[in-house]
Amino acid sequence: MPTSPVRFAVPLVVAVALIGVAGPPAAADTGQPAERPAVTAPAAPALVGVRGWARMDYPVKEEEIRIFVDARGVVGPRSENGGAARSWGTFRIQHLIPGTDGRPPIFNWGDFAVDCVRVDGSEAAVTGRIVAAGPYWQEYLERRPSARMGLGFRIPADGTAPTRVGITAPTAAGTPEVGKCAAKSPDADVIEGGYRLLDTRD
Repeated sequence: MPTSPVRFAVPLVVAVALIGVAGPPAAADTGQPAERPAVTAPAAPALVGVRGWARMDYPVKEEEIRIFVDARGVVGPRSENGGAARSWGTFRIQHLIPGTDGRPPIFNWGDFAVDCVRVDGSEAAVTGRIVAAGPYWQEYLERRPSARMGLGFRIPADGTAPTRVGITAPTAAGTPEVGKCAAKSPDADVIEGGYRLLDTRD
């Protein structure tokens, strides 16, 4: 059966006239690109951290304790103890005891993988698990998981007070371990070297 032709309710000329008064053509009809809203690039994540090395003051002046650190963290939703959302880096603690009375010197050390960084003004805390060790810290390395230690820093930006650093030792085996970013307050002056804080938050 043949299909009936389409019949317009109004003459075609009138329909075109009505379309002409309905409003301006869409931007696409003019051949011009449509305006797009401006796109704002996402802000770079804020970073916090501590970097540097120093010799800390120690009651036995002949002995040397040096602490090296390169720790970073991305600030975001907070983890336990107010640390950065994600942290990485390394630190090393080393202790040299000079030889006396014909005895050889003793050198102990530990390398740590950072698992938490916290920066609050001029104060910072860093913790990590030991990943390599000298002879006197093998016990910490052999724990499962390996022992966590911490570093505390006070680094005044204006230089009106000395930089201070402190070490938080592992807890006894079988007891609750040092928490992430739970380093104690720094308790020793820096007598050589120094540290720099990183904090890109506004």
